[in-house]
Amino acid sequence: MSARFNAPVSAIRIMSHRAAHRATYRHTHRIIAGLVANALVGVIASHAAGAQSLLPSTGWGLTPTLNVWAFPTKLPQGVGDVLAIAEVAVPFRVRANVGRWRADLSGAAAFGGVAIAAEEGGHLAQLAGPTDVKLRVTGPLFGDANMITLGVNIPTGKVGLTSEQTSTLQLLAAPALQMPVATFGMGAGATVGVIHAFQGEGWALALGASGEKRAEYSPVALVLSAGPSSTQLTPGLAAHVTMGFDKTVGEGRLSLLVLGDVFTKDRLRFTDVPTDTSSNYTLGPQATLSAQYDMGTSGWRERTISAAARKRSAYRNTTGATVAGSSGTFLEGAINAVRGGPQGAGLVIGTDARWHSGMPFTDALVGAAVSAIGATIGVEGAGSHTATRFTVHAMYGSFDTGKTTLNGINLTLGFSIAARREAQ
Repeated sequence: MSARFNAPVSAIRIMSHRAAHRATYRHTHRIIAGLVANALVGVIASHAAGAQSLLPSTGWGLTPTLNVWAFPTKLPQGVGDVLAIAEVAVPFRVRANVGRWRADLSGAAAFGGVAIAAEEGGHLAQLAGPTDVKLRVTGPLFGDANMITLGVNIPTGKVGLTSEQTSTLQLLAAPALQMPVATFGMGAGATVGVIHAFQGEGWALALGASGEKRAEYSPVALVLSAGPSSTQLTPGLAAHVTMGFDKTVGEGRLSLLVLGDVFTKDRLRFTDVPTDTSSNYTLGPQATLSAQYDMGTSGWRERTISAAARKRSAYRNTTGATVAGSSGTFLEGAINAVRGGPQGAGLVIGTDARWHSGMPFTDALVGAAVSAIGATIGVEGAGSHTATRFTVHAMYGSFDTGKTTLNGINLTLGFSIAARREAQ
């Protein structure tokens, strides 16, 4: 799904699972192979009885990807007439478990390019570098039914973007395209969240709340920061409330997740004008609902149906006035499957679709309305300790920026490899 859920979300899923299965618990690695919402998620699962060793169990995942969007009709944007947008990214994730505590470290390196047409030959606007690194630590708090998540955003990413680089990032981060890396460097950030879980026969419910010093661009920030001047963004604070529900349904499992977010002021500073100037704005509240049904069927390593809906309300400008046309609705869904046994070769197939209402306060691609549908095919090899996957994902979409309506074609090549080793 396109929504980048906040740190407590994964902890809520873990908490729900542990509340329902206290004797043995399951550690799950999801490896993103296609670069669209939940298009082909690779699952590596293993079971540990207690896992109380003082030595850590570790896991890792690496997902090199190439994502290309081509536009047969030129797309007018601030940087010029866009012909294609592409990104090569190498996301990584490392996990370590010590007793009942888990630490996750994630980040990426990426190269993004935008092909721009011109009368005297085109040129390639580009942006490359590492992203910030995110560290999350999750563990029990005053008993089995409570958990705490602590996180930091380590400022290793590329910062100090020029005006052209900011405009390039605006295109790479457009929600309609769903590139794997939408943020490079944002500076230090932190998250703290708490979760309480309830359990019943075959079901678990978790409620969570968290506070965050944000370190991620929003579509609004990208619109306001793109232009002839270099800018520096200082995000504000955010508060999140989350509810997760997990229930056995027949031979499968249904998971629901509800999120609510509210934000404080963000500050934009324009740094290459004669006198430094700044502007404030406040993102509106947003709500997200996601659902996933995992079907337990023999002969299939994985079969899932997922859907998500997000409502983003309008933001307020520096005077506190609500900006018309800056709200939006996002709907996405996917069906993914891997044909095969628990180990060995498997056939990966899937389909996905998305619809975004768009945000007409801007004619930039970051606020475009989109209707798109895609399909994925690939192969997966699952061993007792590692899994690899190669996929090809194709998508066709219709985009409306308010000034231009055009179609686009997407091709994504994804390779993932992941391993998990339990301490002996």
